[in-house]
Amino acid sequence: MSGGWLTVGWVLVFALPLVVGTAAILWPQRIPRERSVNGIRARIENETEPPTAP
Repeated sequence: MSGGWLTVGWVLVFALPLVVGTAAILWPQRIPRERSVNGIRARIENETEPPTAP
């Protein structure tokens, strides 16, 4: 019976860090709001508007 638990333990020792490391590398990062499509569009629209006179 202890041989089965030993095998499960070794699988966890090697598989768990491998899965966590792979997920950390491949997980997509969130795009900052200013680099999203709406943020870029707003910045372009602000650049093309004529400046207002004070």
